[in-house]
Amino acid sequence: MPAFQVCARCATRWPVGNLPAVWCPRCHGVLLSPVSVQAPAQGVRNFRWVARKPKSRTPVAARSPIPRQPRTRPHYDEIPRWGLVDRPVRRDEGRPPRLDRWAASASGLLVLTGVLLLLASVAEFVRYGILLYNRTWLVSRTALVASDALVLFAQIASIVIGVAAAVASTCWLVRSRREFFERSGACEPRTSRTLFLGCLLPVVSLVLPGVFLTELVDVRGRSDRPRLTVLVRIWWACWVVNWLLVLAAILWRTRETLQARADGVLFSAVLALVAAGVAFLTLRVMRDVESRSLRGTDRPAPTRWVIAANRPAPEPAGSEPTTSVPAEEGATTP
Repeated sequence: MPAFQVCARCATRWPVGNLPAVWCPRCHGVLLSPVSVQAPAQGVRNFRWVARKPKSRTPVAARSPIPRQPRTRPHYDEIPRWGLVDRPVRRDEGRPPRLDRWAASASGLLVLTGVLLLLASVAEFVRYGILLYNRTWLVSRTALVASDALVLFAQIASIVIGVAAAVASTCWLVRSRREFFERSGACEPRTSRTLFLGCLLPVVSLVLPGVFLTELVDVRGRSDRPRLTVLVRIWWACWVVNWLLVLAAILWRTRETLQARADGVLFSAVLALVAAGVAFLTLRVMRDVESRSLRGTDRPAPTRWVIAANRPAPEPAGSEPTTSVPAEEGATTP
């Protein structure tokens, strides 16, 4: 059966001679491969491309599958800048979780809160002294402005740092309970949300923090458990008294007389002093739970002195010490 070639450009049929042609004599287009006479004259290629993998020298059975890494969207961990460091340092490398960071900063925040509360107490006492001085002599405007600025700074700073210290102390409580429950082989009965809500809500925080600390002391289970339990109860009572004083100070400020305002200044000074004591007492409870001193250093292990049994009697003065020499084999002693 005669065959022909179809031009891919003008669709003209050209009979195939001895050898197939490549180019069309009319339009110089590409001639397709020879086809039968019965094929329709269409300008469509009568072949298709088939993609095959290149041959490899390594046998297919000896190849090891290459694990495909999950593709992530490219992004910068930090703003690229010019510098001498070739590899950008990731800020999250080696950083502990946020709860552990807050728990580690609890002691420092408590100390800072106590210092600011002591400063606030001193500022209130100074203001009360100015009020007493003003009963007889006039006070300069500079002294009044300095006193007001000191009181305002101490009160605002102590409130802000005090809130941060309360959050950090709650984080410390969550972390400590988790560690001691894991050491004892028991499961933590309370969730982190319950601990945070119980320690930070205004009304509930009068009762639940003492309960949480008592459970922590019980699961800690050491020889100083009775002493630590008493310390937790003392802290609990001081914590409740402190908030009762805060409520009383708020109600006291509703009075409008001059003497009531002067007494309110003295009341605020005493309240700040009590709050500073509660902050330092909280730090003391945390240190005792961790078996550390108030400065944060490890406490030395207690030394137990015992009487040595079967101790040789001391030799009399002036006598030469006797030494025992092993006898040689086969020798006789006189």
